[in-house]
Amino acid sequence: MCDALPQSVDPRRLAELQRELAGTLPLSRLPRLAQLVLSDPTAEPGCAAYRLAFRRDASGRDLVQGEVTATLRLRCERCNGVLELPVASTFTLAVVDGLDEAARLPEDYEPLLPEEATLDPATLVEDELLLAVPTVPRHPVGACSAPAYTEPEGDASPASGEPSPFAALEGLKRYH
Repeated sequence: MCDALPQSVDPRRLAELQRELAGTLPLSRLPRLAQLVLSDPTAEPGCAAYRLAFRRDASGRDLVQGEVTATLRLRCERCNGVLELPVASTFTLAVVDGLDEAARLPEDYEPLLPEEATLDPATLVEDELLLAVPTVPRHPVGACSAPAYTEPEGDASPASGEPSPFAALEGLKRYH
């Protein structure tokens, strides 16, 4: 069972109060991730576990330190089968007011530039899960193989010596 996560929070206020949000979030609440994840009508909907700690560092920067984990059902690009991919992400985001401030951040901080004073914490969770998904999801080497290609029946191939289906186009090209 997944927990409730507030729709909107003020990251600066939560950092001032040193609050933490932790629980689970249904993957169905993450629309961009839902485009990648395969649904399984026979299984319970998946959830992502999250922990978002709002803090201030020694320099007075407002931070969001977080951890996000989930198991995502993706399509393997090698065998086209289902890939159960465990993903985990840890991050430290610094709330900034502009690009100049973002450029001055220490190397281990990522900038968080909210468009408004508040933000949707589910969006942070979704962003981190999307960043953890590999560009080309695949089973480990040797765990699957690409389906064998078979020549469709009835098509001519250059190796068989039969005429190409495009040979008729060559004849039409000569009339123009």
